[in-house]
Amino acid sequence: MRLPLLLAALVSAAPLAASEQKVDPHFEPIAYLVGHCWRASFPNGKQHDVQCFESLYDGKLIDNHHRVEGSDPLYQGKSVFSWDDANKRIRFHYFTSTGAVSEGYFVPGKDGMAIPERHVGSDGKVTELDHTFRRDGDDAYRVVTREKTDKGWVERMNLRYVRTDETP
Repeated sequence: MRLPLLLAALVSAAPLAASEQKVDPHFEPIAYLVGHCWRASFPNGKQHDVQCFESLYDGKLIDNHHRVEGSDPLYQGKSVFSWDDANKRIRFHYFTSTGAVSEGYFVPGKDGMAIPERHVGSDGKVTELDHTFRRDGDDAYRVVTREKTDKGWVERMNLRYVRTDETP
C-alpha cells in the first residue's frame, strides 16, 4: 500500500501547469510569464538565455531560474520577485552561479517597465544597470539592458524572449 502514497507524493511534487499556478494580483504586469519558460538568442547565435518562471508560496512570490546555454562553464541565476508594500512595487533579488548578487525593482512606464538594478560582482564591484521590459504579444517579451559608465548609459543587450514548451 506504500506505492499509492509514493505516487501521490510524486504527483503533488510535479510543477503545476501555468493555468493552475496562483499569482498575487500585485504581479499582474508579469503574471503571464509564470508557468512558462522563455528563450532568447544572443547576437553571436552561439548562446541562448532561457528563463523559467514559477509561482511560490501560493502566489506570494515568483521564482525565476535562468541559464545561458552554450556558456562554459554553465552560467545560471535565480531571481525571487516579491511585492514591496512600503514602495508599492515589484522588487527582485538575483543570485548567480558566479557568486554575484543583484537587487532591483519595477517602475511602470508608457513603453513597458523600467527596471533599475544594482549588481554586485563576486569581487565586490558595483555595476548600475537599467533594463526596459516590454511585452511583445502573447508569446514574447523584450529586454533592453543599459549599463552606467563614466561616459553615460551604454546599451549592453537587446534580447527578445519567445515562450517555449519547456516546463519550468
